Amino acid sequence: MKEGIRPEDLLQAVQAYATDSAGFTRSKVCFSDNWFQSRRWQPYVQKQAEDREKVAALQADHHARLACWISDRSPMCKHITAKQIDGLLASKLVTQAQIRAAGLRS
Repeated sequence: MKEGIRPEDLLQAVQAYATDSAGFTRSKVCFSDNWFQSRRWQPYVQKQAEDREKVAALQADHHARLACWISDRSPMCKHITAKQIDGLLASKLVTQAQIRAAGLRS
């Protein structure tokens, strides 16, 4: 925790280790004090951070694609949901005028 690890990340690391070690015998399981002390939790926390980065990159790419549809007034605009429009406006990838020009809101 002193290193800035969020409690929920550590909890997810513990849950992931529990899943990974579900079939282990007592001699193969790393007990909690050793698991924390030997820092075996770090790869789990690092994987979570990498997964979050991948999701953020995919979302950014998706929003950029939607913004492109709107600016091009693509026929694909009909598939853009109200929630996605709100997200695009919040991220300032498009303006209200572009939304109206694409025929998404009146």
